[in-house]
Amino acid sequence: MSGNTYNNFGHFITDAQKEIKELVNKRNQLNNKIKRYIESFQRAEYEIYKSLFNTKEYYNKKRYYSSKKIRKLRRKVLEYEDFLDFLITERNKRKKPDLNRNLLNLIKALDNSIKEINKRINDFNKRIKNHILRIEEEIYLVEKIGKLEKKKQKRVKLLSELKKVKITKLQSTDYYKADSRIKLFETMLKGINKDLIKWSNKRKNYHKKMLDLYREAREFRNLKKKMENKLKENRDVAEHYYQHYLEIINQNESDIIKKIWFKPKAKSPRREIITPRLESIITRKVMFKQHKNERLAVALEKQKLGKKLDFYEFKLILEQSKK
Repeated sequence: MSGNTYNNFGHFITDAQKEIKELVNKRNQLNNKIKRYIESFQRAEYEIYKSLFNTKEYYNKKRYYSSKKIRKLRRKVLEYEDFLDFLITERNKRKKPDLNRNLLNLIKALDNSIKEINKRINDFNKRIKNHILRIEEEIYLVEKIGKLEKKKQKRVKLLSELKKVKITKLQSTDYYKADSRIKLFETMLKGINKDLIKWSNKRKNYHKKMLDLYREAREFRNLKKKMENKLKENRDVAEHYYQHYLEIINQNESDIIKKIWFKPKAKSPRREIITPRLESIITRKVMFKQHKNERLAVALEKQKLGKKLDFYEFKLILEQSKK
């Protein structure tokens, strides 16, 4: 070959290498972008799984426990209400205790008398506080208040004893015993209803938290969908660059072979002389490169479709991204 031919061939190789390098850089950039999207996609999937797992394993168990507690309390409320109805029916069958009328009148009279004494004591205290009195008059009022206090104490004591008698007589009656049991069960029923409200509120809270987590999972699903769309867009672009890359590779191989083994028409139609051994080596290299490119194309197609790669395919993609 002449010097001019080698110069043209060198220029051709330089341009081809430059174009291939540019395409490889673009492909590597897209591969890195796709890698970031895949990582984001995986994080989104993890967050979705975590949210759903927390919902199922934690709040769902909490809600189940609270529902179980509520059912138990409701059964208890029904049991207590039925028993209260029974106690009220039994109490109403009994006659109300009829206490001694004189005892009741005496209790009422003593209660009114104590109220009257308190009123007189308050009046005397106000008179001492609000008026300027002579010493003799003030001493008289103080003594009067003292006597009224003693009188009141005696009547309070008597009233307390009479009320004890009244209570003792009432407690000895079947009506009072039934009424006491009713009041006890009413108090217990109020406590059960209070617990029922508390657990109902807890269940509502657990249900709300479950809805929040499902809403969060939906948001991550939307994010996952966006990641899938972005990934598809970039894979399509990467496929475009890869097809362009293959076209240039195939074109360059064909042109290089022609330039090496065939002289320019203007100079001489005579073909370069090569040995059989060299021809065999070149043929094997060309076939190996072609086979490698075909396997790489298949691997990239599988990667685009999300299929599983074998070790050799993964190695080809990794080597290609490092070039």
